[in-house]
Amino acid sequence: MNKIILALSFFLIVLIYKFTLSDNSYFNYNVLKDQVKNIKEENMIFSEKIEVLEAEIRNLETGQVVIEEKARSELGLTKENETFYQILK
Repeated sequence: MNKIILALSFFLIVLIYKFTLSDNSYFNYNVLKDQVKNIKEENMIFSEKIEVLEAEIRNLETGQVVIEEKARSELGLTKENETFYQILK
């Protein structure tokens, strides 16, 4: 009878150790769970940014008007026989 109690006590101590202090413990599980949540949120943000960039790429591939507008607004380019006036406030 004493051997059974000793064996069960040993297994109980091993289980308590694995549950609380090992790499697969409950506390590490919660930390990893929080990290997964944060990474999923970051992925959602990056997915939205990717969708915006893909839409911009589609617009640039399909329309000359969009390309001209980008060149005018971002690079300050003008057409021939056109004068550029900048109004400062």
